Amino acid sequence: MGAAIVFVELAEVFASLEDGVLSPFLGFFVFVLGALVGSFLNVVIYRVPLGRSIVLPPSACTTCNTPLHWAHNLPVVSYFVLGGRCRYCGSSYSIRYAALEFLTGLFFLFSWDRFGVFSLLFLKAVTLFSFCLVVFFIDLDHWIIPDGVNLLGVIFGLAFSVVVPLSSFPWLEQSLGTTLSSVLWSLLGVVTGVAFFWSIQIVGLILVKQEAMGGGDVKFAALIGAFLGPVAGFWAFLGSFFLGAMFAIPLLVLRRGGGKDPIPFGTFMAVAAVLFFVYDYSLVFDLLDRFVLGGYW
Repeated sequence: MGAAIVFVELAEVFASLEDGVLSPFLGFFVFVLGALVGSFLNVVIYRVPLGRSIVLPPSACTTCNTPLHWAHNLPVVSYFVLGGRCRYCGSSYSIRYAALEFLTGLFFLFSWDRFGVFSLLFLKAVTLFSFCLVVFFIDLDHWIIPDGVNLLGVIFGLAFSVVVPLSSFPWLEQSLGTTLSSVLWSLLGVVTGVAFFWSIQIVGLILVKQEAMGGGDVKFAALIGAFLGPVAGFWAFLGSFFLGAMFAIPLLVLRRGGGKDPIPFGTFMAVAAVLFFVYDYSLVFDLLDRFVLGGYW
């Protein structure tokens, strides 16, 4: 309870600085914080699929295994200072590491601008983004979504429903209260995600005799539902299919693999989840109003 009070007081202090002369410095601090988180996410993305600890040993070159000095491990900066190579053996690093750190820093800045620095919504946004970024790259690289990531994400999603209430039906909020109805709404999001993708998985087994959806995707849907709730979550699920279709249709046209190339669907789910958290399902209605009701069709 005491920690929560301290956090609220600190949030108020930072909020008071947002429109003052320290705003540029605060923005820089938020970006650096995001880049540091991105550096940690790089470790998670690399080590978790290999079954390695994300804490020990400290970061080291993946080629010569030499531990990295802190000055050689600064987010974004070190990559360009060292020319994208290991200081000790000269092996090259993928620019993706720096790009991911930079992207995370940018999202922290975006969340600061949209939700306020260190507000609970800010924390929820960057937490969901972190989980989705991890899932995006692990699924892209290894075609798996680790159960540990999904389970931890569901726990965080449910926990946030207590401190950042999800909007549900007015009658439900009046009957159960804001907090309890929010937790129930988050749980309904979990159930909706699992039921939606599990039914697709079953239909695929019946119609084409193969899984149309991986088990990791089903569990990742539970994570998304816990953060977004059943309504926004459902729109995010539909959005992920739209994004997946945009990728799959060119493959079918080119006839690569006879149209049977597997698709890391978790990547599209991750993108859709972040979009629909930030913009909610009002994004759908805005697009419909612009392109359908606006006379473009």
